[in-house]
Amino acid sequence: MAPGQDSDRRARALERLAELNDEPGGDEFIARMGVLGDWIVDWAFGDVHTRPGLPARERELIIVAVLTALGSSDPQVRAHIRALRAIDVPWSEIEETILQTTPYAGIPRAVNAMKVLREEQEADQ
Repeated sequence: MAPGQDSDRRARALERLAELNDEPGGDEFIARMGVLGDWIVDWAFGDVHTRPGLPARERELIIVAVLTALGSSDPQVRAHIRALRAIDVPWSEIEETILQTTPYAGIPRAVNAMKVLREEQEADQ
């Protein structure tokens, strides 16, 4: 069987997504995205996110940093911030992750991600 093609990948993915409070996926996401949802769940979470070497916390912080650097990813930034909060990562560490991207990704992209963070913080109060 080729790497990434084992029959347990969906189970691993769903277990990780449950750990992250079904952010950024879940049944509704999978259904809405169709085949793309299946690919994201199976590959991104079943194969990549659950690889040994880094815990979910570090993976999610990296994802927020990359999405911030890419820009135009506010819905994904929001979902991964929610995933981080689901595993009890403090707001301050998420903010620090966004701040760390500023010199490399640029101020506008960091500002956009910070706006998403602030909206999530305000919604949590």
